[in-house]
Amino acid sequence: MARYTEVAQDSAWGAIDPWAILLRRQIHRHPELGLETEKTSVLVESTLDELGIEHKRPITYGVTGVIGPDTGPAILLRADMDGLPVEEATGLPFSSEIAGRMHACGHDAHTAMLLGAARYLKQHEAELNRPVVLMFQPAEEGPGGALPMIEAGILQNPEVAHAVMVHVDSDLPAGVIGLKVGAAMASPNDFRIIVSGRGGHGAHPDKGVDAIVASSAIIQACQTLVSREQDPIDPLVVTFGTIAGGYRENVLADRVTMTGTIRILEPMRREAILSRFRELVTTIAAAYRAQVDINIHRGYPPLVADETFTRQVGNILEAALGSGHVAWLGHPSMGGEDFAYIAERVPATNLHVGVVGEGSQSGLHSPNFILNETAIGTGARALAAIALLAAVD
Repeated sequence: MARYTEVAQDSAWGAIDPWAILLRRQIHRHPELGLETEKTSVLVESTLDELGIEHKRPITYGVTGVIGPDTGPAILLRADMDGLPVEEATGLPFSSEIAGRMHACGHDAHTAMLLGAARYLKQHEAELNRPVVLMFQPAEEGPGGALPMIEAGILQNPEVAHAVMVHVDSDLPAGVIGLKVGAAMASPNDFRIIVSGRGGHGAHPDKGVDAIVASSAIIQACQTLVSREQDPIDPLVVTFGTIAGGYRENVLADRVTMTGTIRILEPMRREAILSRFRELVTTIAAAYRAQVDINIHRGYPPLVADETFTRQVGNILEAALGSGHVAWLGHPSMGGEDFAYIAERVPATNLHVGVVGEGSQSGLHSPNFILNETAIGTGARALAAIALLAAVD
C-alpha cells in the first residue's frame, strides 16, 4: 500500500503539475483538426527531447515514445491531440488564437496529462518492470488516428499487452477517476439520406410526391428501432441531426436531405441494427411513393473495457489516489472513441478524469467548456501509477 500512495504523493509532482498546466495552455491556444496536428506534434516531440525520451512518428503527425526496459510485455498510455471546429467563447486568457477552432473536448488536457506522466516515469525509469509506450494520437474526433497508428505497428516492438487511455469527464468532480467495466462507449455510425419525390403545386398535393411528408414518416418510424425493436435495457440512439428541403410555402418538395447518427453499444448487434435501419427507411419511402438513397458510414467500433484489467486498474487507483477518488460508473457513454480499435486487440480500459470544480463550466463539445486544471495532475498521477504498478502477465 505504501508504494501505491508514494506515486501519487511524491514531491516531484510539485514541479510537474504547473509544468503540465502550462503545456496544456500552450496547446489550447493553437488547436488543430483531424490528422493535421503538426504544431502539437512538434511540441510533444520537443518536450520528449527535453525529458530524454526517445520518440518517432509512425504516421505523419502521430508521435510515440518508449520509457523503461527494452523487452517484456509493454503497457501503452494514450492521449489524443486534435481539437474541434468550434468557435471558443470562454474568454480565458489562453483562449484559442485560431478562429473557428477550439479544444472543446479536452484533448489538450489529455496530452498534458500524458506528458506529465512521462516526466514522472522518466524520473523513475529504473523502477519500471515493463516498457511503457506513449501514444500521442491525432484525429480522434475524425477521421480517426488510432487505426493508422496500429497499422503502422504501434502495438509491436515492444509488443503491447495492455493499454490505457484518458478522457476528461464533465459529469465527475476533479480529483475523481471514473471506470466502467465491459461495454463502455458506443459505436457511432453516421448516415445521410436523400428522399426524392415529385414536385408540384401545394394546392394540388395529389399531383406530386411530397418528399417532406415521406421524410417525416421516415424520422418517426426509425424511432421504433429504439422503442419497439431494441431490448429496453440495451442502449441504442437514433438521432436525426439535420434536415433540409423544399423551396417555398406553396411548392411540394421534390428532395429532402437528412443526416444523423446511430449509436450502438453491443458489438454483436451492430450489423443487424444498421441493416434493419436501411430496410425501414427504404420500406417507408416506398410506402409514400418516394425514392431514397441511403449512405451509412460505419464509425469506430464499441469500446469494450477488459474486466480483469479494469478491476486491476481500479485497485491501483483506489490505493494510490485514496478513498473516494475512484467511481465505478453504472452506465456507459453513447459517445464514440477510436481507442476502441486498440481495445479490440489488447486488454484495455478508459480513465474518465473528472474536471468539475472551481472555475469549470459547461460540458464537452461546448464553446463555453472550461475544465478545472487540477484534473491534469490527477490524470498524470493515474497514468504513472498504472504504468509502475500494473501486474505483468
